[in-house]
Amino acid sequence: MTKAEMFLKVVMSPHDPPQAFVDNFIKLIVDSDTACFQKVLEMKGLKRSEASTMLDIFRQRAPVQATTTTTSSTPGSLFHSNPEQESRIHKLEKLIKKRL
Repeated sequence: MTKAEMFLKVVMSPHDPPQAFVDNFIKLIVDSDTACFQKVLEMKGLKRSEASTMLDIFRQRAPVQATTTTTSSTPGSLFHSNPEQESRIHKLEKLIKKRL
């Protein structure tokens, strides 16, 4: 599966047991970091209280290298490795926001 499909699976999955949602994210998106997880929570449209709870769980369960974020990354380059994939993910974000 492509990276965009993995993100779609995570965004569309239920978030109700927060631990299961975080584990699913870590399992499906191997090379993730805190900023990437925050972007997924933003795409899901969660309340800040729910998002902060999940972020705490993510920080506890994520591998050590996943919790470090780089300050040089721009918000648009969190998941994108090439322009083609960037446009696909941008279209996916628009579609998800439109349906919420």
